[in-house]
Amino acid sequence: MPWSLRMVLYGSIIVFLILIWFGFRYLISIKLTDMKPQWLYKSLYFLFAGCIIAYPVAGLTEFWLSGIFTRTGYPDFIIYLFWYGLVCMGTLLNWLLIHDLVLPVTKRISSKKDEAINLIFAKGFLAITLFTIIFTAAKLVWDTNRIIIEEIVYTLPETGSQIEPLTIIHVSDLHADEYTHDSKMNRYIQKINSFAPDIVLFAGDLITSGTEHIEAGARALGNIEATHGVIAVLGDHDYWTDTDLLVETLERYGVPVLQNENIWIDHNGFIIRITGVTKLYSSRVDEETLQSLLDHSQGEQFRLLTSHQATDRLIDQSRQAGIHQLLAGHTHGGQIRIRILFYPFTASRVESRFVNGNWMLDDMLLNINNGLGFTLAPVRFNAPPQISVIRVIPG
Repeated sequence: MPWSLRMVLYGSIIVFLILIWFGFRYLISIKLTDMKPQWLYKSLYFLFAGCIIAYPVAGLTEFWLSGIFTRTGYPDFIIYLFWYGLVCMGTLLNWLLIHDLVLPVTKRISSKKDEAINLIFAKGFLAITLFTIIFTAAKLVWDTNRIIIEEIVYTLPETGSQIEPLTIIHVSDLHADEYTHDSKMNRYIQKINSFAPDIVLFAGDLITSGTEHIEAGARALGNIEATHGVIAVLGDHDYWTDTDLLVETLERYGVPVLQNENIWIDHNGFIIRITGVTKLYSSRVDEETLQSLLDHSQGEQFRLLTSHQATDRLIDQSRQAGIHQLLAGHTHGGQIRIRILFYPFTASRVESRFVNGNWMLDDMLLNINNGLGFTLAPVRFNAPPQISVIRVIPG
């Protein structure tokens, strides 16, 4: 079974279980409040549930009949409704938990009759449900389409380091496809160019799948205006397609791809070493090669390392080797992050504790970028597209 279908089915199981719990509470609340006509309000629940699970049902049926799963081969509204349903049900789970924990306690400590308390809670539950349905839809659209700027000031640890103003922009996971099309990519590029960067580092995943969108993605990166250009590494999705074609196309647009390589840049007398490593599910730089790259020096004053994935081993070795900044992506910042009783739940957290943001590990800055595009789901929630702007100043 394709990975994408497995992930959709895992999500649908979670959604289905919450839907059952929610449906039970919703139908009881409709009955207690005596909302008329009851058949209409009951029908709305079953229509809502049917629309949410239509996508995984259709995908599973397609796989059974043909042995394939076309992730985007369905009407957009069916795909969006499923992911919206996942977000909405996940958010409603908080209210279901609170409702079913607080209700019996209230009955025990309150002097009101149980019938009156049940009615109050039923009305409150329906009101919160309506609010959640509207809120999650609005926030899903907002987070999917906005761009957030993460501005970081990094002070070189070496006392007295001489450096002219240096602006590094770190982006990742463009995922050029039918959802991240030319107009959206152009918007990202215009925003990047507005910061007049000296160096732009792209941490992989130019495309989502296939070869159809390689040209568009490479052209977009080629339109970035940076003093010392754009430098890229490979991501998982790049590796799973025609890698040679992808690298050739990027380089044709003036974007070199570092595959376990070092390059040096002279920034007005300030020497910068950039190490690009291939760190993916399917291909990982071996220990000896990585150490050789980290040990190779040409008297540089500033050492950058970029990789698609930032594993614990890569982080530890980079820190011990005196890397100043390790820039990676891959996680999409979680892409869909749902708070369950104040804990930001996301599947990415299973893989790494470094999901999004920046950390100072001794003198090394670790920056994990949210990325710009999408992978499995064409939406974002609490993890908008992100551009990291890093200003380097002397110590």
